[in-house]
Amino acid sequence: MSPEITRLERLDRRNWWMWGAAFVLIIALTATIPALQHDVLQLIGVDSEPAQLSAARYEALVGLLGLVCLFILYIILKQRELQVVRTRLAGELSELEDVRTRLSEVSALFNLATSLNLQLRLDVILEIIVRRVVSTLRAQQASIMLVDPGTGVLETRASYGLESEFARNARQKMGEGIAGWVAQRKEALLLGAKPGSSQLGQYYKQNRNITSALSLPLRVGDRCVGVLNVNRINHPEPFQEHHRETLRLFAEHVGSVIEQAEAMERLARQNQELEASNLQLTELNRVKDVFLSTASHELKTPLTAVIAYAELLEHHDGKLTPEKQGDFLRRLRGEARNLLGLIEDILDLTRLETGKLRLERVPASINAIVHAAVETCQATAEKYKVRFVELYDDSLPTLPLDEIKARQVVVNLLVNAAKFSPAGSEVAIATRRDGACVVVEVVDRGPGIRPEDTVHIFSLFGQGMRQKSSGSGGLGIGLHLVKRLSELHGGHVGVNTHPGQGSTFWVRLPIPEGEAGAVPRPVALAA
Repeated sequence: MSPEITRLERLDRRNWWMWGAAFVLIIALTATIPALQHDVLQLIGVDSEPAQLSAARYEALVGLLGLVCLFILYIILKQRELQVVRTRLAGELSELEDVRTRLSEVSALFNLATSLNLQLRLDVILEIIVRRVVSTLRAQQASIMLVDPGTGVLETRASYGLESEFARNARQKMGEGIAGWVAQRKEALLLGAKPGSSQLGQYYKQNRNITSALSLPLRVGDRCVGVLNVNRINHPEPFQEHHRETLRLFAEHVGSVIEQAEAMERLARQNQELEASNLQLTELNRVKDVFLSTASHELKTPLTAVIAYAELLEHHDGKLTPEKQGDFLRRLRGEARNLLGLIEDILDLTRLETGKLRLERVPASINAIVHAAVETCQATAEKYKVRFVELYDDSLPTLPLDEIKARQVVVNLLVNAAKFSPAGSEVAIATRRDGACVVVEVVDRGPGIRPEDTVHIFSLFGQGMRQKSSGSGGLGIGLHLVKRLSELHGGHVGVNTHPGQGSTFWVRLPIPEGEAGAVPRPVALAA
C-alpha cells in the first residue's frame, strides 16, 4: 500500500474521532445548561419558577436540541461528501500506484531483455508493449508506429485491442495526422472525446467512439523513432494528466529498447546475408575450379588436334595426296568449329548470367534451323561414329526465333546425344506439333540417366554427373544453355529417360496466336 493511501486512512480515522468528540460535547452542553439554570435559581432564592419561565425554558431546550440535530445532520452530510471525495482520491492514488507498479514491471522486463543482448525479436517486443500498456492503463486499444529511416514515414508495426484493425498497416507522413504531429514535435498529446485543437480535430475519428486518447513519441535523445498510441473506447473515465506523465517516462525507456532491437535485427540480417554470400562464394569457387579444370581440358583437346593437323600439313607439304590433304583439312576445320563452339558457349553463358544476351527474332522455319544444326554436327557424328536420322513435320508454322540461338540449342542437343551414344548407333532428330507448341526431339541410344540425376541435368555443370558414369567429356554447360535459351524464346525443355534404354531430350516452343501457315521448304532427310 502506498504512503499516500495510508496517510489518507489515518487522517480519515482522526477526523471521525474529532467529530465524535464534538457531538458528545454538544449533547453534554445541551443537557447541562438546563440543570445549571435550576441551580442558579435556587442560589438567588427563587424556590419555584413561574409557569411562563418554565414554558420558556422548555421551548429553549427543544429549540436547542433541534438546532443540535440539524447541525449534526449537516455535519454528517458534509462528512459523507468528503468521504466520497476521499474514496475517489484513494482510488485514483491506488490506480496510479498500480500503473507505476505495472510499468516498473514492464521496464524491468525490457531491462532484462537488454541485459540478455535483446534475444527477443523486435516484433515480439512491440507486441509485449502494446498488450501490457492496454492492460496497465485499462485502455481498449494500443498501437506502435515506427519511423522508416529510408522514407521517414510512420508505419504501424504492432496493434492490439478493440478495433485494432483500424490501426494495422496504417502509414502517416511526418507532420500529418495525430501521430505525425506527435512525431514531428516530439511532444506527448492527451486528447478527450472532442479535441480542442482545430488543427488536430480534422484527424479525429468520431465513428470509433474514442473517449480519450494518448499519443506519445518514442524518443532516443532528440530523435523520434516512433509513436505510441493508446485509446480508451466507450470508457466512462478519460485519461488524466498523470497517465500522460507516467507513460511519457515509460515511452522514453521503450524508445532506446526499440532502437537497440532494430540494430540487433539489422545485424542479424546482415549476418544472414554475409553467411549466404559466403556460401555463394564457396559454391562459385567450387564451380570456378570445376569449370577451369574442365574448360582447360576441353579447350586443349581441339587445340591439340588443330596444331597436330597443321604441323602434318606443314611437314608433308607437297607429299600428301589430294584426298589425304582434304581429309586433314576437313578434320582441322571440324576441330576448329568445335573450339569455336566451346568459346561461343562460354561467351553466351557469361551474357546470360549478366543479363546482356538479347534475342533477334525473325519468322523462321524450325525444320530449316534443325537441318542446319544437323549439318553443323556431321563432323561430330563422324568422330563418335553415329548417324543422324531426320524426321520432320512439313506442316509446322513459322515461329519468331533467333535463328543463331535456336540452332545453338539444337546443336548442343545433337552433340550431347552423339557423345553418349554407342558407336554405330543412330541419333534421331524429329519435329512435330503438339497443340499450341512445336516440339523438337533428340533421341539417343546412350546409357540413360538415373532418376535422381534428372533434376540436375539442366543445371550449370549438371552434366558432370553423367560424365562420371560414361567417361565422356564436356564442359557441362551445354544443356544449361539449352534450357536458358529455350526459356528466352518462351519455351521449356525436358528429358524422358530410363537407365540403359537411352534418353529423349525435347524442347517445346510456343506457336504465336493466329499463326497457321507452314514454311513450304523441302528438307533433304537422311535415310
